Amino acid sequence: MSAAVALQNITPHNGSQRDYNHATDPEYIRLRGLAEAAHERRKQYSQDSQNAYKSGDHKKAKEFSEKSKEQNKIAEGYNLQAAEYAFATNNADSESDEIDLHGLFVKEVQWILQKRIALAVRNHEQYLKVVVGKGLHSKNGISKIRPAVEELCQQGNLRNYYDNKNAGVLIIELTNARIPTDWGSTDYVTFASKSSYKTQSNNYSHQNQPQYQQQHQQYNNNNNNNNGGLLSMVLQLFCSCLQKNI
Repeated sequence: MSAAVALQNITPHNGSQRDYNHATDPEYIRLRGLAEAAHERRKQYSQDSQNAYKSGDHKKAKEFSEKSKEQNKIAEGYNLQAAEYAFATNNADSESDEIDLHGLFVKEVQWILQKRIALAVRNHEQYLKVVVGKGLHSKNGISKIRPAVEELCQQGNLRNYYDNKNAGVLIIELTNARIPTDWGSTDYVTFASKSSYKTQSNNYSHQNQPQYQQQHQQYNNNNNNNNGGLLSMVLQLFCSCLQKNI
């Protein structure tokens, strides 16, 4: 299900907080599962490529490398669909000064929040309420969203504190905020590749395989046009929230 369809199917609850749990949502589980399956195939093809290269079959190594990159593309596509779906569901009834990040992976959280903060700063908003939760739906009850948001605030030198009435809400102060200039312009593939994908690439690449590392980078650049849907949907939601509160 696309973000647009998700938006159409969600009915606001007149300001009341919904208890949506992505961990039990069949559509969310399906999309994340498809992404995980593709990632497992990517890892297997990557391993096959390394084995082929070590055995001297460079042609076969390249073939496996291409298959690995294709599976990574498929996985990212399903993960973006899942992120769009969860974000749209959680934020359909959000106020203009808040954003709910449940159901998102760490990199998705930080990338979307960068965009939201950049928009807020441009609109001279004084603060932003970020629903990070308490980790109730997280594995082992440990939230990954909270430290990810705190880390982003530290990077942007943004003062923040938890709402004394709701420990699951982090309030970020934006008055006179000076954030990095690329927060409002970096696409998701570029953002994600700065750490997670770079680590994967380094684990795969060998000193004698510079051409494969270059191919990975070329793949990332060619895939930049495939991640605009999430940003468009995010901005659409923000505009909708602003209109509701005018």
